[in-house]
Parts: sequence; C-alpha cells; structure tokens
Amino acid sequence: MELRRFRLRLDPLSPFGTPPTSGTLFGHLCWAKRAHEGREALRAWLARLPAEPVALSDLLPTDHLPRPLLAPGSAEPGEDAKTLRKRRYLPLEAWRRLRVGATARALDDLLRRAGADPAFLERARVPHNRIDRASGKTPEAGGGGLWFAEDLWPAADAKGNGRTAADLYVRSALPAREVEALLARLGETGFGRDASTGRGRFRVEGSEPMGWLDETPKGSGAARMLSLSQGVVTANMRAPRWRRFVLFGKIGREMTAEGKRPWKLPLVLAEAGATFAPADGGPYGAWITGVHQDDREIGHNAFHLAIPYTEAAA
Repeated sequence: MELRRFRLRLDPLSPFGTPPTSGTLFGHLCWAKRAHEGREALRAWLARLPAEPVALSDLLPTDHLPRPLLAPGSAEPGEDAKTLRKRRYLPLEAWRRLRVGATARALDDLLRRAGADPAFLERARVPHNRIDRASGKTPEAGGGGLWFAEDLWPAADAKGNGRTAADLYVRSALPAREVEALLARLGETGFGRDASTGRGRFRVEGSEPMGWLDETPKGSGAARMLSLSQGVVTANMRAPRWRRFVLFGKIGREMTAEGKRPWKLPLVLAEAGATFAPADGGPYGAWITGVHQDDREIGHNAFHLAIPYTEAAA
C-alpha cells in the first residue's frame, strides 16, 4: 500500500462553530463521502482504515506547525519566558533549523526571532436566545433564556489584505485529487456547528507534496516524531510528551434522525504538538470504535500525522 503525503491550502470563508481538529474534520469528510457516493461506499472505506489509515493534521496557520513538546532544558533568564510558553505555533522555516538535534533552548530562540503567533482563528462569544416551543417566544424568566456560544473567526492577514489562509496535511492511500474533491464538497456545505446557517465554509486552493517534512533528518540526537494531529497515545509511541484533551464528540444529523443519541462517549486524546520516540514505522494512534452507546460501529479517527526529527540529550 502506497501512502501519499501532501499539504492542502484552504481559504476560510466564514467563522467556524466547531474547532477544525483532525478527528472532527475526518468525521465530516465521512459525511461528504456518504452524501456523494452512498452509505455502502463509506462503510467499505471505514472497514479498510486499520490497514489503510487516513491521517489528517489539525487545521494550521499557513506555513506553520504546532509547537513541539521538547525535553525541558535550562531556561535563559528573561521576562519573555512566560510568553514563550504560551506560543502555539512554529514557522516552517524555523522547524527546518530545529529538526536536527532539537533542544528547548534552540526552540525558545527561534520563537523569539519569529515574533508573535500568526493571526489565525480568533475566538468570539456569540449570544443566542432560547425559544419556548409552546409560545414561540423567548422565556420571560431567567434572563430570557440567553446563552453564549464560541465561534472561531478567520483573522485578517498580517498586511490587512484579507483572511489568513490555512494548511491541512494529509497522509492517505487516496489520491490528492480525491481528498481535494471531498474537502471541496465539505467546504461548500459547511463544517461543524451551525453549518446550516453558514458556519464552517472554506475553499480548497490546491495541494502539494509534503516533501522534506516527511524525510528523516540526518544528524545527531535521538529519533523522535512530532504529531500534527489530535490522537490517542498507542504502545508504539514510546516516551511520549503530550497535553491531554478530553473530546466530547457528536454524531452527524443524519444519525440523530435515525433515533440515535447525539453525544459520543468522551475520549482522552493528545493535542497536536505531542512528541514521541517511534517504536516502528507506524501507524501511530488508532481508529477507535465503541465510542457510542447506541451503535458500537461508530468510531473516531485518532491517528497521528507525525513527522520525524532528532532531539539532543537534555
């Protein structure tokens, strides 16, 4: 089986009601495939996942990767230490210099040179009113049923010329053009919460091979991998460093219409930026089933799209 590795450039066209993380994006790709090719085509695709894993990254700012979790080192004195710890992204060119014999001090130095994180998806609280179905009006008591949801708005680029583009990395046996087509359909209909009212729309601008990112670097240090995805930690991911995220996922509207409860069981995942020592050639992470009380076949894509680097001893 030949796995193809490529990067897609996306142009966000509207706010996102749901964070565009790897497993959630994959779930919506499944609905796009089912809508276009039918239920049986989707089932056949999912049945091949253990042997033909599909790994997606989280949606990332253009030409940036998640900040890697490296072995802690002696910190240089400075007032910016707390600020550096809050940084989420690393420019691709900085990763090119860091990925051979990486150290925490070298990472901090590169982050200082890069400046602030790029403008990407900015959080905004949006008020909503609850409607009483009996009266068709908002409730009088309790503040009128007011509640808030959080949207992610595409930020303007550094020059104020328009929206900041985004990158999505893919490793799959599917050809790039097929993945592009699935994503284009998803972008037209919208992604996540409130897609029916225009949330989660984007345009696919094209794709290119991953190239040097997927090549094992030559040089000193221990071989490790950086994950660009949200995924589970598996036995072949040795000495992992990761931040925990608990996902409370939902199934699609089509399945709730069949009478299934909307909520999946919670999953403990590692956030993008996790690093680990590979015990083999992968895949890393897994396709997780049994995540829903009403249908044990419902699953979640918790594979990691991971890229290699070497890390110097702390």
